[in-house]
Amino acid sequence: MLSSHTTENVQDFRGVKLRITKKLAASLRALQARYVTTDDVITSDDDDANSLCVALEAVFIHGLKAKFIKTQTEKRNRRNKCHREPLPQPAFWALLKSITHRDVVAELEKINYINTDVGHCRSWLRLAINDCLMECYFISLQREKSWLLEYYQSFALLLDTEGCNVVLSYLQGMASLTFSLSYKSSILNEWTATPLSLAGLWTNDSDHVSVGQYRPYRRKSLDSVSQSSSSDDTNSSLIHGNKGKIETSPDTTNSLSPFSSLSSEGLPHDKVTSGCVQSGSSENSSCDVDSNEMDESDKSHAE
Repeated sequence: MLSSHTTENVQDFRGVKLRITKKLAASLRALQARYVTTDDVITSDDDDANSLCVALEAVFIHGLKAKFIKTQTEKRNRRNKCHREPLPQPAFWALLKSITHRDVVAELEKINYINTDVGHCRSWLRLAINDCLMECYFISLQREKSWLLEYYQSFALLLDTEGCNVVLSYLQGMASLTFSLSYKSSILNEWTATPLSLAGLWTNDSDHVSVGQYRPYRRKSLDSVSQSSSSDDTNSSLIHGNKGKIETSPDTTNSLSPFSSLSSEGLPHDKVTSGCVQSGSSENSSCDVDSNEMDESDKSHAE
């Protein structure tokens, strides 16, 4: 059962969102430090790349309504023997399909080893990173507030304008990197504790799941879960445009709104038109595609 959004837990909601954005900043900064001056491709073997995926998964998990969160089956829970209770399994595949080109959706749903909605969500995220489409998808979601309101509670990061500006700035920084992440593995069919903990949906101290409630943590920190390498006064280094050009943003510890640039420059046009469906807006952008390419099923985001 969902708890009400009271003034007592507003500060904790903000703390979780700040923790997610700091995790995203730390992982991106680590990748930039090692890859921005090279042409090397980043794979799933890189720990910082996995941390980046965890942070982005937490962005989509945070504040998701309880009706979109299922319980892990008993069979699957045996793989997580350290947890007495099954892990929650939030799924938002219908929402993602609504902003994704039907050909990409078909590709993901035909992957033999991916057979759950959770798996499709996690596979989608990694493919979007590979295709340099995360920024485009994020902009599309922000234009569809009615869809977000159907899936998320009012305190969710995806409904926080300031927080979304921060995330968008980091997504723009990813344009200088080249990824080739694995997105066809059966391990993606269920969530692990790491992104769930980072999003505030799972508290490891008591092995208790608080679905949709996001109660204050009783742990001292989530550092051991999120493996964050940043200190409390982390400054976010972003790369926009060409490799090697680094811009340092204001301190994100005290505010979630140090960024203002919302451009989608640097996105390959051929990738955008083939992967990202933009609807519900008359604005011209690199995310726009011919409306004739859209199926009615692409626009249907929830059954």
